[in-house]
Amino acid sequence: MKIRRQVFIWAVPLLSLVLPACVGLSPAQDQGPPPEPLFVIKVERDKSPAPSAVDDSSLDKFFSDEIEQPGLSRDRFDRILADAIIKFDPTQEVVSIKDHSISLKRSDGTTSSTFTDNAWAVCREIPGGRKRSLRMFLSSSKEIGRADFNKNSGINDVVPLVRSTEMIEQTSALGASAQGAAAESLKLAWHPIAPGIVCVYASDSPNSLAMLTAEKAAQFGLGAADMKKVPLQNLLSHLPTDINVFGQNGVFMVTCGGDFESSLILDDRLMSALKKRVKGRLVFGVSNKDVLIAADGGDPSAVARVRQIIERNSREGSRPVSDKLYYWDDGKITLWQ
Repeated sequence: MKIRRQVFIWAVPLLSLVLPACVGLSPAQDQGPPPEPLFVIKVERDKSPAPSAVDDSSLDKFFSDEIEQPGLSRDRFDRILADAIIKFDPTQEVVSIKDHSISLKRSDGTTSSTFTDNAWAVCREIPGGRKRSLRMFLSSSKEIGRADFNKNSGINDVVPLVRSTEMIEQTSALGASAQGAAAESLKLAWHPIAPGIVCVYASDSPNSLAMLTAEKAAQFGLGAADMKKVPLQNLLSHLPTDINVFGQNGVFMVTCGGDFESSLILDDRLMSALKKRVKGRLVFGVSNKDVLIAADGGDPSAVARVRQIIERNSREGSRPVSDKLYYWDDGKITLWQ
C-alpha cells in the first residue's frame, strides 16, 4: 500500500479553499508548519506498511529527460511513458498508443491496456517533478502485469474503493468489445452505494491496485454487505496512523495520505465523528478519489461552499468520482436534495 509522505504539499491547495486562513498558499510554500487539524482519528495497525516506489529514485532513469519539459504535448507524454514501461520491463512490448491508451503485449502472449488520463492529470502542471510522480505508475505497470498478481492475492489483500458509476459504464463498454481473457478481466465486482457512486473491490499491493473481477470476488465470498467488513479493515490497517480532519465555519476536509480519502465514507467511526460536529444532517462530497469534504447540512452557506469545491474538483482534478453531494445518516448514504 502506498503512503504519500508529502501530504501537506498535496493538501494545501484544497485546504486553501476550505480554510480561509490558508488562502494564498501554494504547493511551493511548504516551508512553514502545516495547518493544525481540528481533530485526529488514530488508526491502529499490527504491522508497518510495505515500502512503496514513491521514494525509489532509481526508477527515474527509465524516463527520458524530455518528460520534464514545460509545454510537453499530451501525445508526446504518452509516447515517453510507453518507452519507460518497456525499458523498465523488457518482457513487455508496445502494440499501440491510441486514444491515450497504451496497449501492451507480454512475453506469454497476454495483452493489457494502460490508460494515461490519470497520469497526465497529475503531471501536466508539474514540469520538473514528473519523474517522481510517475514512479508509482511505472512500478505498478509491471506489478499488475505479473500473471500471478490476482492469482496469489487473498482476502486480506482486498480493499474497498469508492468510484464513479461512469467508470463502471466505461469498463463494461470496453469489456463488450473485448474477447477471451481480456473480456473477463473487465467484468468487475461492484456494488451501488448511492446515485453516481459505487464500491469496487481491489487487490492491494505495495505499489498498485488491481480491480477484482466478479469471478474473483465471488471466490472470496464478497458481496455488497461486505464493504464495511474485512476489506475496510484491510484498508484502515494500511493508512497513515493519523486521519486528520481540518475544519472551519461548518466545512470539514479529511486527509489520510492522498490515496483513499473517498473510501472513508464507508468508515462509520469517522463519519460519526464528523456528524457530532454538525447541528444539521451531515452532507459530504467525494469529487475525486483523494477528496472527502463534508459540511453542516443545517448551514446553507457551508453546503454551498462545499458544493462549489466539489463541482470544481470533479471537473479539474485527477481521478474524478462524483460531482454530487450526499447525506450520511448513521451509515446510510443518500443523494443530497
